[in-house]
Amino acid sequence: MIIDRETFSDIAKHLESASEGLLRAATGVATLCPEMDPGEPASLRWLALIESMVSVNGEITALETVLRAVLEANREEVAAARAGAVRERSS
Repeated sequence: MIIDRETFSDIAKHLESASEGLLRAATGVATLCPEMDPGEPASLRWLALIESMVSVNGEITALETVLRAVLEANREEVAAARAGAVRERSS
């Protein structure tokens, strides 16, 4: 087994919480954000903050993809072990 069910669930819960927290933060930033003026340095800082949040969200999405791959690898490993056990019993 590559990862046990409890550890997988813990990681998934933390990723979900991080994603939801980031969404709440981004929504809050958007409501606090003044009207954008591309020539204004303060506007550029707000935009940079929002872009950073989008970047973090991309990293969370990548981690979710890795976690799904680990789950699939677990399934394949368990299936291979079961197939091997069946072959051994039938020999």
